[in-house]
Amino acid sequence: MRAQKRQNSNIRYAALAVSFSVICIAFLVVLAVVKIRGPQTDYMGDDDTITKTVTVSGLRGEIYDRNGKLLVGNATTYDLIYEYGAMPDTHADINRELLEALEALEQTDNEDKLCEDLFPIVGFYPNFIYVSEVNDPSSDHAYYLSKYLASSKLDEDTTALELAEYIMDRHKLDEKKYTAEEISALMRLWYEMDRIGFGAFQFYTIAEDVSMELVTYVQETGIEGANFKTMSTRVYNYPGIASHILGRVGKITAESADHYSELGYPMDAYVGTSGCELAFESILHGQDGTMVIKYDRDGNIVEKYYEKEPISGNDVWLTIDIDLQIAAEKGLEEAARSSKTGDSGAITVLDPKTGAVLAIASYPTYDLTQFSSQDYYNSLLENKNNPLVNRALSGIYAPGSTYKIGVALAALENGTISDPNTSILTVTPELNLACDQKYDRLHGPTCLASHGQANLYEAIQESCNIFFYEVGYQMGITPATRYTQSLGLGVKTGIELGESIGTVAGPQNNAEWNKGNDISAAIGQSDHGYTPLQLSVYTSSIINKGARYNTHLLGSVRNFYTKEVISAYTPSVAENVDFSQSTYDTLMTSMGMVVYNNDEVFKNFENIPDNVKLGGKTGTAEVDGQDDPNALFTGFAMVDGQPELVVSCIIEKGQHGYCASLAAGRVMEEYFKDK
Repeated sequence: MRAQKRQNSNIRYAALAVSFSVICIAFLVVLAVVKIRGPQTDYMGDDDTITKTVTVSGLRGEIYDRNGKLLVGNATTYDLIYEYGAMPDTHADINRELLEALEALEQTDNEDKLCEDLFPIVGFYPNFIYVSEVNDPSSDHAYYLSKYLASSKLDEDTTALELAEYIMDRHKLDEKKYTAEEISALMRLWYEMDRIGFGAFQFYTIAEDVSMELVTYVQETGIEGANFKTMSTRVYNYPGIASHILGRVGKITAESADHYSELGYPMDAYVGTSGCELAFESILHGQDGTMVIKYDRDGNIVEKYYEKEPISGNDVWLTIDIDLQIAAEKGLEEAARSSKTGDSGAITVLDPKTGAVLAIASYPTYDLTQFSSQDYYNSLLENKNNPLVNRALSGIYAPGSTYKIGVALAALENGTISDPNTSILTVTPELNLACDQKYDRLHGPTCLASHGQANLYEAIQESCNIFFYEVGYQMGITPATRYTQSLGLGVKTGIELGESIGTVAGPQNNAEWNKGNDISAAIGQSDHGYTPLQLSVYTSSIINKGARYNTHLLGSVRNFYTKEVISAYTPSVAENVDFSQSTYDTLMTSMGMVVYNNDEVFKNFENIPDNVKLGGKTGTAEVDGQDDPNALFTGFAMVDGQPELVVSCIIEKGQHGYCASLAAGRVMEEYFKDK
């Protein structure tokens, strides 16, 4: 019967679709890419016309990369809405029309487009119980149920059956007139309409992003009160890329309801819920306008004009280079897989001269275009590697041997190392402190290889633990942490998104600190814990001769239509760290040796142009309860003596620092390929 009914309607659908599409196109042109939120007033004029005043929202601003490539845009869709001013006069007629709207969704295969709701009851009359979410005070279900009960003057301990009976009585849902399924469906709709304050200045969205078949069906059958709203949805032009950074939009949540209410947002508005969508909500969100539409008796539009022009949100141009971002994400995954044991990681890319974030990625990642699928979302939640976590900003990792650069800087500046060409291991001849893989002080700490009487250059190139154990023993860790904090480790980077701060090792955070902790901290272990972005800031500050820039993703704000710059980000220095030119030269030479004199590292940078000077530091970091150490690399590129690029990568369980350097090499290849 259902298939026959649809077949008989095909010809009518086709004819109506053509005519309705023409009307829609004309209407959209007049609206000038804005969307109608719903009627506010509806009155009869002296000239026998009906006038409606509707609220009009400007489109959400779009997101571009630094070169003007569109990352997140808008697409037009249709939502099935129920208009207060156009619905019938009696509950019986309203319920009939609502059931017809639900039937229309079924007949056109749009049932899956029904809006998700916060209806707190499951079951059929009279066997109703509350959904489990109601028992979680922090859930949206619990929050809105509490507000509903209060506004309806119902007790807090109202049972599910009592609430159902209240809704049924209020909206005339007689069990003798409607089936149990119909009562359940109508209760859901009425609860949601009551919850959002459905009234003269509101409409209720029944289904979102519906097909044109439904549009024609409803127009043909003339369901009173049912109408369509032109909506703008987000379109991601690079599916699966930069997902952690771009973020999502969604309906206002219970936690943010009061905030957005104070800002004048309607409770059915869509707002940024994560990433740049949330961070730059005030820029991207448009301002409402009002349109007056005048109809004749037959429903024809005879006049329309704006009482107040809507204003679209402004565009956000990020500092991200999408081509570099793609290279970073591919390189990160390649590095993790090539390490055999690595299963996750992060990479951050900075312009050290400004603090601009050129790329930032976390692996594994996810695809924003699939995020609305419950099955897909559940698969992300069940993934043991936590793809929803942005490791680049919230992952806390011991820096391992990458920390030795900061220790060397402090030791050179305070005189613990007076000559980088002389081994510090010779200062106590009564002890055999030449590196033979075992540190004779404190009985136990080891090195991965025998480095003999290594000097500072060799100790950094070969990552000699014994050398830096002795530096930590003689100097203590506090002088090093004073420098490394100022250089960016364990402090906020300034990025507009949420980030972890990390932990700075030292007696200030550990009452039982001793010499054993000093030597462990000197090789980047102990209590040290920093984010991959902080690691890039730290390296940038060193090659900038002490200038630490605040990081940022916002490049400029631009007009939605003209793309003219409204405002641009001005780079800012968070702190200047003083250290000598000789210390700087020593560190730059040593970090250059790490890249050029280690075959396993250099092979990842062989395709970089000869005029680019490279440097960096590998690291491995032991993790309690984890068999394989994390692999780290932080590196830089200089052109004509000026800092050009900094890349830092961590591969969880990657074992060897050179494994992390693979991803950095892929990024630098992309960056310099046309230069």
